[in-house]
Amino acid sequence: MTVQARAESVESISSDAWKALAIGAAGFVLVGFNSTATNIAFADIADTFSSVPESTVQFVSSGYFIGTAAFLPLAGRIADRRGRARIFNLGVALFAVSAMLSAFAPNVWVLIGARAFQSVGGALIIPSSLSMVLPMFPAGRRSTAVAAWAAAGPLSAAVAPSLSAAVLQVSSWRWLYFLSGPIGLTVLAIGRRRLREVTEPDGRGRLDTFGAALGTAGIGLVVFAVGKGSDWGWGSGAIVGCFVAAVVFIAAFVVQSIRHPQPMIDFSLFRHQQVWIANVANTFISVTSLSVWLVWPLFLGRVWDYSDLQIGLALTAGPVAAGLMTLVGGRVAERIGPRLPIQFGSVVMVVAIGWCWLFLDDDGSYLTTFLPGVICFGLGWGFSSPTMNSAALEAVPEQAWGTMNAAFNMLRNVAGAIGIAAAVAFIGESDRVDVLAAFDRAWAFLFATTAVGATITLFFSPRRT
Repeated sequence: MTVQARAESVESISSDAWKALAIGAAGFVLVGFNSTATNIAFADIADTFSSVPESTVQFVSSGYFIGTAAFLPLAGRIADRRGRARIFNLGVALFAVSAMLSAFAPNVWVLIGARAFQSVGGALIIPSSLSMVLPMFPAGRRSTAVAAWAAAGPLSAAVAPSLSAAVLQVSSWRWLYFLSGPIGLTVLAIGRRRLREVTEPDGRGRLDTFGAALGTAGIGLVVFAVGKGSDWGWGSGAIVGCFVAAVVFIAAFVVQSIRHPQPMIDFSLFRHQQVWIANVANTFISVTSLSVWLVWPLFLGRVWDYSDLQIGLALTAGPVAAGLMTLVGGRVAERIGPRLPIQFGSVVMVVAIGWCWLFLDDDGSYLTTFLPGVICFGLGWGFSSPTMNSAALEAVPEQAWGTMNAAFNMLRNVAGAIGIAAAVAFIGESDRVDVLAAFDRAWAFLFATTAVGATITLFFSPRRT
């Protein structure tokens, strides 16, 4: 590290920067809480709409990820052009209103629609909540800002299982969404008073809405085919047709993005090795890191007969470990660079999923078989995933931070939607005789995707940044 870099790394951070970071992180917590709470409440939601197959109910969760992923690139562009604080406040307002709509949904289709509407609010919050903060931090301290912002994800995930389980114990899943309404409005009121634009918005050029439609169609078809493959048959004409159409739409989206002057994803940013390594590895790892929070509750409920409250308490240790390690990982990355923290954390996640695959069975112990895997996964995620996000942002110009953060989280949400659809397809709808074999297939799938992501970080990460 040069003398100048050391000077930057110890440069003080203003109180306004910390306040803006706290508000942005609060919005990110709101988004993360709803995602984790939905996974915890999945069985209760399925029971409420028992006349609908679970392969359809899973779109309450995966449909949200589809919508978030599809709208994130557009949201990042809008934030960079129209003002990041302004778009953050708009996203929080939409998120709060749609949470209330979800709470009062009379049927599963209205709930899926309300969650899709909520995904638009989440997509506006995610890129703007970080990009509006980073310009306020000295260059040498931005890894700390990214780590603190990213820690909000595990923080919400740490609170969500136990709080969601407590709510489900005394009431219904509807209250999980209802509570997000007043909380979101409180964040909005504080944000409107405290946040200010630190960069001049750039409103030039026409947004690529056609590209956004192509990308949405492609992502939606992939997730739909994965979710319905076990019901309709993987070799059926409908499923094969969905996959073929998805390839066509995604290819058209790539071509459109390359040609358009203001594309949803600026592929020129991916020419830097650090950017594409971080994003590709993040995609494979996120298949597991988002869907495992559905697989664990299903395992505890269906195999070990845990109650909702027991499930919530059992999962809390993982996000707590992730949140603590996120802060540590950010500081380590500032000192030695992102390469080693990313590699170490990725390998630890592979070990954690491998542990679950090998040792979780019907007569295991929480302390000796379940808890080590959850804590190990949380530690690995906290050390690597936020650092990947920081590494991707470090390698692009400041004016593209919103766009890059949107692309990073878009790929993360696409992967999460695919992972959740695959998990539901592998595990099935009922407590079958071969339920352990079904979970073995899910663990094997998650292990493979995590291992691919870790392999990319081990063999392709640049040695210097």
